[in-house]
Amino acid sequence: MILKSLYLKNYRTYRGPEEIKFASGDKNITIIQGNNEVGKTTIMNAITWCLYGRELYKSEGNEPIWNTNSANDLINGDDDTVKVVLTMEDSKGKEVKFVRDLVFYKNDSGNCRQESVDDNIFIDGKPVSFKSTYLAKHFPEKIKEYFLFDGEQLETYFNSDTNKIKESINKLSQLNLLEHTRNNLKSRSKYYADELEKLNPSLGRIKKNIAKNKENRDKYQKDLDEIESNLKKWEKEIKENERAIQEFGDNPKKLIDEKNYLIENLKIKDKIIVDETNDYNMYIFNNFTTIMSINSLLKVKSIGSDLEEKGFIPSRYKKEFLEYLLEEHECICGADLSEGSDGYYKLKELCDKTSETTNIADTVNVLLNSVNLIIDDFPKDFEDKLTSKRENIQSLKNERESMSKKIVDIEEKLSNDAEEQVNKLQKRIDIYEKNIKNGYKNVGSLKTNIEKLESEYEDLQKNLKKEEEKDIQKSDLEKSQDFCDRAFEIINQIHNDLEEEMHNNLNRLTSEEFNKMHWKEFYQGVSIDKNYNVTIHKENADIVPNDLSKGGQLVLALSFMTALNSLSGFELPIIIDTPLGRLDEPIKENIGQYLPIYTRNKQVTLLVTSSEYSDAFRKGIRDYVGEQYELKFIEEGNGMTTIESKKMVE
Repeated sequence: MILKSLYLKNYRTYRGPEEIKFASGDKNITIIQGNNEVGKTTIMNAITWCLYGRELYKSEGNEPIWNTNSANDLINGDDDTVKVVLTMEDSKGKEVKFVRDLVFYKNDSGNCRQESVDDNIFIDGKPVSFKSTYLAKHFPEKIKEYFLFDGEQLETYFNSDTNKIKESINKLSQLNLLEHTRNNLKSRSKYYADELEKLNPSLGRIKKNIAKNKENRDKYQKDLDEIESNLKKWEKEIKENERAIQEFGDNPKKLIDEKNYLIENLKIKDKIIVDETNDYNMYIFNNFTTIMSINSLLKVKSIGSDLEEKGFIPSRYKKEFLEYLLEEHECICGADLSEGSDGYYKLKELCDKTSETTNIADTVNVLLNSVNLIIDDFPKDFEDKLTSKRENIQSLKNERESMSKKIVDIEEKLSNDAEEQVNKLQKRIDIYEKNIKNGYKNVGSLKTNIEKLESEYEDLQKNLKKEEEKDIQKSDLEKSQDFCDRAFEIINQIHNDLEEEMHNNLNRLTSEEFNKMHWKEFYQGVSIDKNYNVTIHKENADIVPNDLSKGGQLVLALSFMTALNSLSGFELPIIIDTPLGRLDEPIKENIGQYLPIYTRNKQVTLLVTSSEYSDAFRKGIRDYVGEQYELKFIEEGNGMTTIESKKMVE
């Protein structure tokens, strides 16, 4: 189908009548430019209202569909019409018109009400009898998002689970019809098996068991195929991540492990140094008094030894006692010690020779004993131990310095973000290795189950043959069941082949378009696996859609949706509302350059703001623009939008 024109009358902000003629042929792009809130999305809604009777791009609201200025101009009792006509040309060159009219009137209270709605499809002026069938064949509503794109919703397309992507494939490739056929055949086969069991219970049970056996084997085989596919993918991912790690230098993982080992040991070494330093200080502290007083103590000991040699310590008599006798002039024995006597002079001579120390001889003796005890306790190898402890601490500090230097050397060998990137890559490898380990366990279990079922299947086939030999001719029920089973196998093969072909083509086209549209050269393509998980390949690592910027997500979704449109099997034009809102200039320029190439066999209509339709975008797309319009809002009454044709592409 080729879009020819869109006619609008009294449709919301378009009082009109207004008409847009769409570009086709070599210059197949139509540009409709307008500011926000002027009426770009209204054009999208006009198309869906005309085709399906619903405004699919409008949020909830109570605003009437008719133009308020037209409604205000009505006289009570008069009516008017909202009209949207979408004119196309089919593959045979026939004109196809989709027409939808809504009649509204103003009642006696001055309020407008809907009176009737009518829709028609005309081919070369003749009405189509089965409108819904024709529409479902050429423009089924379920695939409307693959020719009518909402740019603001596109950027969040990959935020949901992969079921949305799989549903898209099923819709466009009609795989869902094949799935319905498979389910119906399976259901009919079960029905015939149930009926057969009633006629021949033994044979029926065997047939049902065979069917159940095959169903279980198919399920296990499907699970096995999926796991083995994932194992290959995970092993590939491990190799790619290991390759990415190697790009950071020779064995950076070993360097990082060595660095982490050194850091941990550095912490241990620091603790040992602190402990040894504390022990060194405590050793000095505990012996501090002795160390500081040792010379004085030795001197005291020397003086004490001299006093001992002279007989003053321990003393036979004290000087003060001799002085007392001289003062009393009488010895304790009663001898006369009066002055002038021989005894007095001898005692006087002895007193003069006696040291004052004899008076405190007992105290000095106790002191000397204490001094000797302290000196005896003085650590004889104190200096050696002190030296040993100092040397041990210095040795530990030297080892720590050596470890710190090794860490610095390793960091110099690694680039600024190498460690962070390598750790991320290694975490992915660890996850994949864990998945592989669990995967092989599941593979072993599934293979064992399949082998058991295959052995059981052989026994069931033998039993089936015995039962069939009892009947000369198969019943009609058996033939019907066999037909359903054979048909199921054929449909299943067609389904799988088509799914494989769609997947491969979608993967290729999406990757090609993304690489062309995105301006950053470090992107190396896109992969969509069998489960429709999307991976974007970069120079040093793989990422998922949510890792991209908003602009990157929009480019990816746009690449994906245009690829789906190309694979749809329907002759669908492409209409995109606000396609470039969040994109940077380099991406706009790339899309302007490559979008026409990937949509060269399609009509493309872009509803853009002036900022989207920038010089960078216009530069690449200008040679493909056949029609250009500008939406202008007129402040008249409640306001309305007009559509002005701009013949020359600026």
